[in-house]
Amino acid sequence: MTRAGEPLDVLVVGGGATGLATALGCARAGMRVAVLERGPAPAFDPATAPVTRVVTLNAAAMGLLDRLGVQEALAANRAHAFSGMQVWDAHGPAHIRFDADDLGVPELGWTVENAALEAVLWQALRERGVALWPETAWRSVDLRPDRVDVYAEGHAPLASARLVVAADGARSALRERAGIAVSERPYHARGVVATVETAQGHGDTAWQRFDDERILAFLPLGDGRCSIVWSLPELEADDVMAMDDPTFIRELSGAIDGGPGPVTGTSPRASFPLVARHARDYFAGRVVLAGDAAHTIHPLAGQGLNLGLADVDALLRQLAGPNRRDPGDPRGLRAYTRARRPENAMMQRAMDGFRLLFGTRRAGLPELRGAGVRLVDGLVPVKRQLALRAFGLDGIRR
Repeated sequence: MTRAGEPLDVLVVGGGATGLATALGCARAGMRVAVLERGPAPAFDPATAPVTRVVTLNAAAMGLLDRLGVQEALAANRAHAFSGMQVWDAHGPAHIRFDADDLGVPELGWTVENAALEAVLWQALRERGVALWPETAWRSVDLRPDRVDVYAEGHAPLASARLVVAADGARSALRERAGIAVSERPYHARGVVATVETAQGHGDTAWQRFDDERILAFLPLGDGRCSIVWSLPELEADDVMAMDDPTFIRELSGAIDGGPGPVTGTSPRASFPLVARHARDYFAGRVVLAGDAAHTIHPLAGQGLNLGLADVDALLRQLAGPNRRDPGDPRGLRAYTRARRPENAMMQRAMDGFRLLFGTRRAGLPELRGAGVRLVDGLVPVKRQLALRAFGLDGIRR
């Protein structure tokens, strides 16, 4: 029961990067797959498209995209490799720097425009003849023991699949329909994003400054500009969003003191609420969660999409491996959950620990964290292991 008249192995609901990468991996493994996306088909022209949302991808994520056959196309669409990262505390001399040369690798990570990544994945799916249904929304779902039936308005049949992947974002309607509970904890903060020009240039380095609850990241772009993410308490974020450009540039230049500033120009700003979420389980019946539908974390380390693509990698190992004959086999979905849920929970706890460590000025704590950061910066083996983990360089599959 599909538009093509054939039952599907996998139906992916959600046309973001996580969902599209899942669909492409399934298609490359020979499965019958379709993508259902309520928004328009993604499109990106590197010559004219404005910079909007930028993500950082680590080596593990780029390794997956390489295996999916899209890394070269992504490089041609303004993906930019960076070789350094500088992190420091606004209230003391503590800082730590990571360099690709010290790790024996060509780069630490890549900045990628989300619109470009989605467009490249969509085109790869189109070239493989995968059924792509943009501007299409489901209205009801029938969860059966051997399949999931999906319907449009008026109970018109859309598709039937042995497995449905819910990749429809943090407020996943499909997750709710499947009855999967989720814990939710707001940070009472917002992320302010913009694209800025700086006087000194970024030097192919990602910069991050901690100032109590205020966390500011400058991410290097290929044209010399930076994409910024400024995590601020809600009221302060509202004030920043209300500033005119000269005032914003002045405040931002002060906030990145010691980095690639001063700031000399800015794009329009946008903001989004910061909320930690984690699903209690990653599947129910023949519906499985991936990416933001399963978990969201604080953006301070830029790990959100990296975690989502790690979900994709783990899920594809099950779908294209021992559970190829039945992608909805609960044994494979349990194995996927065991592989990813503890890892994602650990990353959430780590981000909360960073926020606690740098987000308070209790007596003696700035000095303690300064000593700890200097110690790590000086212990080469410890610093190396930390970097390998943070940049996805440990256990890469090529």
